[in-house]
Amino acid sequence: MNVRPLTRADLDQVMHLLEGVIEPSDPGQLDPYLSAPSAANRFGSGLVAEDHGKVVGVVAGAGIKLTVAGLEVSEEEITQRIGLLDVLAVHPGHRRTGVGSLLRDHLLDRLRDVGHCLVMANLAVGRRDLVPIYAAWGWTVGNPGAGIAIQIGSEPLALAEDPGTRVAWTALAPEVRLDSTLLPGASIVAGVFT
Repeated sequence: MNVRPLTRADLDQVMHLLEGVIEPSDPGQLDPYLSAPSAANRFGSGLVAEDHGKVVGVVAGAGIKLTVAGLEVSEEEITQRIGLLDVLAVHPGHRRTGVGSLLRDHLLDRLRDVGHCLVMANLAVGRRDLVPIYAAWGWTVGNPGAGIAIQIGSEPLALAEDPGTRVAWTALAPEVRLDSTLLPGASIVAGVFT
């Protein structure tokens, strides 16, 4: 199994893998991402798993984009510190063989290498089958609609509070942890911006 960067030549195979994972679209829609690869655009930093020349898995992620007036932390710093595992898809014939874990690990290593301390994934509430997978990976999986509270500057900020999703997250740095002392009755992810 070979893991390598996603290229334009992979788009047709990748679009088949993404059926049922993201909205149906034209492979050409991913082209702008591949034109300017960076840690800040999801498919521009995407990876594929290849088995005997056939793409059998894809993972994509990037720094989250967040603009909130009055934050003590810049949008650029947030994008560099908090990553999003945006898409992970494996060909049905290669599921439960470690391909997804291999892709996940490669993406997390890339995100860690460019300075991300925390990675999130937004799971559709209806996809209950994903909860045990992320939990088995050691990720914290939240309740539907709860989002994730993160200490950004002096204030905790709730992200991804969407009734249609639940957030799974994992720390990429040892200083990132749940802290229940910041706000009574709440667990807040601290250590991302230290």
